[in-house]
Amino acid sequence: MNFWFLLISLGVAFVLQFIFASIQIKDFNKNYKRLRKIGRVAIGKYKGAIFAGSIAMFAIDEEEKIIEGVCMSGVSILARFKKFNMLNDENIGNIQKELNLPKPVKKAIENASSNYRRIINGEEIKPEKSPIGKVTDSLKCIATGK
Repeated sequence: MNFWFLLISLGVAFVLQFIFASIQIKDFNKNYKRLRKIGRVAIGKYKGAIFAGSIAMFAIDEEEKIIEGVCMSGVSILARFKKFNMLNDENIGNIQKELNLPKPVKKAIENASSNYRRIINGEEIKPEKSPIGKVTDSLKCIATGK
């Protein structure tokens, strides 16, 4: 009896997580499309793993100034994008403003600025490995002795 209860509970949790993640992805896409209509978009992220993570998106004009921004920060899949206009009229490639914000939001903003500078310079942004990918690489290193 306990086995089936556990199995059904895991299945329900998986389905709920899938539904909420789908809603969060739709929110991302809706905000991205809206910002894209305004201008170019710079996106930055900070993965929190266990702690809060954050995503920042900024619409940028021809002079590399931020027109509008949105930010999502939180631990759960219930987090949604909120308007973030503290940096309006700042140059995206050179954000110097001292921000009194939580660490995940600051890191996402720094990442957006860094990503923008790298793209403008013609560099490629390589995706970061997932936590499972990092563990797998570590295990490979231990197994091969490298």
